[in-house]
Amino acid sequence: MMKTFVTAMVLVFAVSGAQAKSKGKAAKADATKTEAYKVDTKESTVAWKGTKKAGSSHNGQISVKDGEIQVDNKGQITTGQINIDMTTITNEDLKDAEYNKKLVGHLASNDFFDTAKFPVTTFKVLSVTPVSKDQVTVKGELTMIGKTNPIEFPAKVTVDKGVVTGEATVKVDRTKWGLKYGSGNFFKELTADKIINDEFEMNLKLVAKK
Repeated sequence: MMKTFVTAMVLVFAVSGAQAKSKGKAAKADATKTEAYKVDTKESTVAWKGTKKAGSSHNGQISVKDGEIQVDNKGQITTGQINIDMTTITNEDLKDAEYNKKLVGHLASNDFFDTAKFPVTTFKVLSVTPVSKDQVTVKGELTMIGKTNPIEFPAKVTVDKGVVTGEATVKVDRTKWGLKYGSGNFFKELTADKIINDEFEMNLKLVAKK
């Protein structure tokens, strides 16, 4: 009888242990579960700005093609991808139609973004680390003109009522992607008024919804 009792207790502990282990796995699975948020291309924008050593600058817009953001059950962004349609690049500061068209055409050429060959620039989000309530550090990979490099920048991000919003100013050293046109670091013979700074800015506004 004692043997039967011991056997029964062993079975009880074994079942309890298996259930606890199962619950632990389920809790871990729930903690890592993510939900997809689709990028709203009408509300998301990319504004660019390029400057010359002499102080002049140009700026414009590029449309977001599509994208998706993954958010965990704690409301934190985990990963994602945003695709930018480089064929939509525009200029906003040149009011003369002829000069405007000439600049946009040059930006689309193989001196710059070669949009016929590389129509899409992709930013892949690898991690988003909270810094404060709505400030984060974003790490990822930027694929542009057929080359991929790591990139990191601070951003302001909120996740509320099924909507992700994010804003960031990203400084990109174009020469890391092989875009050297007008760079004083590669063409020493250029005068100051011809030198285009290696860094250009992208001001990002992202909206994604469930």
